[in-house]
Amino acid sequence: MKLYIPLLFIIFFGGCTSLVNKATGPVKLSERNRLLGDLLPERICYDVQYYDINIDINVDNRYLKGYVDFTALAINDFQTLQIDLAKSMQLNNVVYKGEILTTDRKEDAVYIDFPKILTGEEFTFRVNYEGKPQVAKNPPWDGGFVWEKDEAGRDYVSVACEGDGCGLWWPLKDHISDEPDNGAKMTFTVPEDLMCVSNGRLVESIKNNNGTNTYVWQVSNPINNYNISVQLGNYVSLIDTVHRSNGKIETLNHYVLDYHKEVASTVFPQARKVIRFFEKNFGDYQFWDDGYKLVEVSYLGMEHQSAVTYGNVWNNWGGDHRSWTKDYYGIIDGLLFHETAHEWWGNSITAKDPAHVWIHEGMAVYSEAMFIEQELGYNVMLDFMLRKRRGIQNKVPIVGPENQNYWAFGDSYNKGAWALHTLRHVIDDDKLWWETIRTFATENAKSNVKTEDFIAHVNKKTKINLDYFFAQYFYDNRVPTLEYYQDNGKLYYKWTNMVNSFSMPIDIEINGSEKRLYPTKELQVEAINDYSVIHFKDWEFLFDKKKRIIHYAKTFGLLNAMLGRKSWYRVKSLISDQES
Repeated sequence: MKLYIPLLFIIFFGGCTSLVNKATGPVKLSERNRLLGDLLPERICYDVQYYDINIDINVDNRYLKGYVDFTALAINDFQTLQIDLAKSMQLNNVVYKGEILTTDRKEDAVYIDFPKILTGEEFTFRVNYEGKPQVAKNPPWDGGFVWEKDEAGRDYVSVACEGDGCGLWWPLKDHISDEPDNGAKMTFTVPEDLMCVSNGRLVESIKNNNGTNTYVWQVSNPINNYNISVQLGNYVSLIDTVHRSNGKIETLNHYVLDYHKEVASTVFPQARKVIRFFEKNFGDYQFWDDGYKLVEVSYLGMEHQSAVTYGNVWNNWGGDHRSWTKDYYGIIDGLLFHETAHEWWGNSITAKDPAHVWIHEGMAVYSEAMFIEQELGYNVMLDFMLRKRRGIQNKVPIVGPENQNYWAFGDSYNKGAWALHTLRHVIDDDKLWWETIRTFATENAKSNVKTEDFIAHVNKKTKINLDYFFAQYFYDNRVPTLEYYQDNGKLYYKWTNMVNSFSMPIDIEINGSEKRLYPTKELQVEAINDYSVIHFKDWEFLFDKKKRIIHYAKTFGLLNAMLGRKSWYRVKSLISDQES
């Protein structure tokens, strides 16, 4: 008798070669990040109701000067509060009821001493400031102003500051959890040869007869601080309309550089289909009173609420960073779609802390997948998802540490999408899946949420306790591993490399018959016929000439490298070879 000799056959996915035994602990960040990220007593003592932002923009000197009026509500009695303004910007003074208040600065945090303010009191104060704002080195991932020239050599200015904070260019309470309840007004004075575009509706434009014009923009809804933006350029307006899923007709007013008017007229109307998709699947667009517009910028783009910025060089799912998709999914501009997705996932529903930013990014990426599925079918969507998985790094969990201004980007995009994709197939009821996601969007519209809120909602809607799933895929960075082998008419299987409670079901076929298994950390046994053909339904066999695995596949009678289609995990296959 030949002895049983196991062959370990391991397939890695999505760059998941660096595995750890437990979730990564708190990230050590700077004092600046702590002051920005932590909700200390000086920040939670007040709730911002309204911002009145007034800024003169000197393009030649790259200089800002202005003031911001805060209207706020006292949450409890206090005498000192914190606002945020980059230390590179000069704080001139703070005025309250005609008096200049005492201030103190620590990094980007400014502490203001008030006469005692009582709980429930609404109060207003003005912050006067000026300075040269940080220049963005790699926008939108790196925050600051973007001072460019267009193709005609004319000034072309924009800003993006997610992650680095809006205090880079204007004073505010710079925490994602506190949006101004009643919106904001943005007044910008700019060179007269430039059009100024910001969020919401253009209320007024004033010719000052001194070489400048003043533009007044207004948003009436709560807005993420990092979404407040300004763009300057030689813009022209494109008027469009959209017939919404509820039958109403809304006007869209886009802004593009004058020499791109023609090409924009062919690309920007794609927004109609995008908006209808989101309203159908995730509820009404929440900001119709502030409008919807696309604004051309020199960087890739950003989800600025009601003023989505766009710089994807007019490619349907193109641009250099996404060129691999162009020939596959040329149905709509992917950047336009992704940034518009944030009007639901990020702007309407906003994370309470940057630690939960997968709610913005993972939801947006998987929305791309679901749109492809709607337009081109399930298998094309799977191709898209397999490509997205290649970008997963899996170095840290996708839910980061709270109160540290830790923006959990990176895997929040692709791994966040794959976690949702896997969750969908664990639920195994597409009607219920869509209903679960839609109701989470509608029930939490214009609110702040955490991952825990999503977990509670999913558990309630599905009537399944999926805590183990979220513990594994959201709070841990290990990739669960299915160990299995077949021997003497039995299939043996179990989960390893996972949290203790992990028990995710998987779908297989045994001799063509479908069956759902429920592996745990304990070895499970399934009776099968000798020489049964077992196909893991979650997996697809692909031929890759560049991989040496083909040699081993031929040697051991395997079918080539396996890539997961429905769920994200890896496999250890123990293959027995017995001779009498």
